Amino acid sequence: MLKSLIRKIDIKKYEHAKYILFIPIYMAIFILEERNITTHYFVSYIPLDDMIPFCEWFVIPYFCWYPLMLGTGLYLFFRDPEGFKNYMRFIGAGFLLIVLFYAFFPNGQNLRPSYFDRSNFLIDIVKWTYGRDTNTNVLPSLHVVGTMGAMFALMECKELRKTWIQIFNIILAISICASTVYIKQHSALDVFTGVPLSVVYYFAIYKLLPNLRTARETHNRVHITH
Repeated sequence: MLKSLIRKIDIKKYEHAKYILFIPIYMAIFILEERNITTHYFVSYIPLDDMIPFCEWFVIPYFCWYPLMLGTGLYLFFRDPEGFKNYMRFIGAGFLLIVLFYAFFPNGQNLRPSYFDRSNFLIDIVKWTYGRDTNTNVLPSLHVVGTMGAMFALMECKELRKTWIQIFNIILAISICASTVYIKQHSALDVFTGVPLSVVYYFAIYKLLPNLRTARETHNRVHITH
């Protein structure tokens, strides 16, 4: 029965699944860094951080990152294979470069509150997050770069170019990026480096790479005709 099911699957239709292989490589390196980079790191901080209050309500958009990343990937995988490839190039190659940067330039932030003057469900989620995610490997923010990557991928998807969808897409991305500093998971410096880096990734993957492909194909056709 299993063999019959496998035969029915159109392998060529889902050949873009191989782009997921970027992710385990990045994850393995990141996990090693989280376990080993705990002291003697560059402290990510700018004076603006002191002006941003802690607000536990932002833990809600902060955790929207996970369904955004997964949902974008699943939608593009089944509905827009080329868009999925670009999304994986952005996330896979982009994240890999960042974690390699962490290895050569260990960094972290010391902005987390030492105590909370109130107690509620959202505070408990923040505490749980602090307990499972270290305060290191923050500059630039993977949370921000990932959010921007999903936002760009959804913006480029032809099926989703409806005004209300894109307005929601942009508002959600802004909320998630802002959440990183309001729950003190990141310095504003991490955001200010993550956003422009994401723009560079966008132009490299969505603009430069297609142009290079077109130029190569044109060159090959000219070469064949001669």
